[in-house]
Amino acid sequence: MPKTPARIPVPPLTDAMYASGKRPAKDLRSFDVIQAHYDRAHDMLDLTLRGGITIRIPRLQIRELAGAQPKDLAKIEIQPGGDGLSFRKLDVDIYVPGLLADELGALFSRAMGRRTRGKTTPKKAAASRENGRKGGRPRKPSAAA
Repeated sequence: MPKTPARIPVPPLTDAMYASGKRPAKDLRSFDVIQAHYDRAHDMLDLTLRGGITIRIPRLQIRELAGAQPKDLAKIEIQPGGDGLSFRKLDVDIYVPGLLADELGALFSRAMGRRTRGKTTPKKAAASRENGRKGGRPRKPSAAA
C-alpha cells in the first residue's frame, strides 16, 4: 500500500489573498489546464493553469493515481476545454475543478477560518446579549444511562 505524503506546509493567509478570495471569479476559464507534467523525481503532478498559476500535487494524494506506476504517468492528455486530464495507460480521467476543490478547498477554508476566528460584528454581539438575557442557548439533553 502506498505511503501517504507528509503534511504540506501551508503559508499564512495574507490580506491580499483574503481580498482576492472574496472577489467572485470573473472568468472561470482562468482555471483551465494549459500544461500538465508528471515530475518523477519528486513524485508530483505539475499543473499550469490559464491564469498563470502553477500547482504541484503529490501523486499519492490523488486517489486515482495513488496506485499507479510512475512510468504510466509519463503521458498526460489535457482534455479539450482544459478541465480534464486523461491517463490513457491507466484508463483514468480526472476532472480538474473537482481535483482542485478536493485538494485545495479544505486548505483555504481552514485558512479563512483561522483568519476570522473570534471576529464578531455588532449585530452578532447584540444577538448574543439578547439570547443571554433569555437564559442563553438551550441545553442539549444529556445521554442518560
